[in-house]
Amino acid sequence: MSDYPTQANHRLNESAATHDVPAQDLSHDGHVDVGLNDDIPKEHVLALHIGSPHSPRIYRDLVNRLIRDNQDLWNQLLHNTFVEEMLVAPADNKRVLEGFKWYMIQDFFYCVQLIAYNADRAAKAPDPTTYEKLTKTLNNTLTQWAPNALKTCTDADKLNIPDAVVFAAKREEATEKYTKFISDTAEDENWVVSLLAQVPGIQSYYAIARYLKENSIDTNTAWYKLWTVENAKHYKSTVEQINFFKANYESWKDTPYEKLTKIFRTACQCEIDLWAVALNRPVE
Repeated sequence: MSDYPTQANHRLNESAATHDVPAQDLSHDGHVDVGLNDDIPKEHVLALHIGSPHSPRIYRDLVNRLIRDNQDLWNQLLHNTFVEEMLVAPADNKRVLEGFKWYMIQDFFYCVQLIAYNADRAAKAPDPTTYEKLTKTLNNTLTQWAPNALKTCTDADKLNIPDAVVFAAKREEATEKYTKFISDTAEDENWVVSLLAQVPGIQSYYAIARYLKENSIDTNTAWYKLWTVENAKHYKSTVEQINFFKANYESWKDTPYEKLTKIFRTACQCEIDLWAVALNRPVE
């Protein structure tokens, strides 16, 4: 396999960019890549330089504050073992290809669970406008994101996994743990705090994709064409998610930072564990 069509990534389409806040003009001249929030670097790989911990600017920037304060786990996520294998593996590396396929099947199961997660968030909307936005997200998850994740797995010009294989696949323990975590967070927290369960996924997808796009040895692999290229496009989505938490500061400011940190770190670990399923694809 060498020719793969591009497809918008379902994970990044779930970010605040599409359902919780409107798209914003993020630059001084109207172009996404210019003047974009000077305190937010394009990559979250290195330590962040975003001002004093006591400044109002960083205090309200929950996403970058959590990334800065949890660099140990964050860097484990960005440079997890399977990502490093995708970085150097050639297109004919069957083990990495099969691992990538297995990861994408598990990611489809994750996307299916997001339907319930987004329904719980919509149920906690504080006003009609927010309810309308969140129900639109719910509809998009049901009709676009989960089906697109399935198509990536099954379409003949993509991974070409038989439908029966996908639906008969066992949900890995890591997948079950992750989906339970996002469901519990949506049930227990308000509509703003609950989005924090998706922050490591959204933010890391972009950062990992940029890393792979700039450093991959082979750019003709399935994972490069179906995953890396598309995820590397979505810087704007990550910034809009950051801006969502800034704009909704009043809805999370009274939640203890220790609790927000626990949600963030748990989500980071869930992402690490989900990537790890690719290393242990079951033998057929």
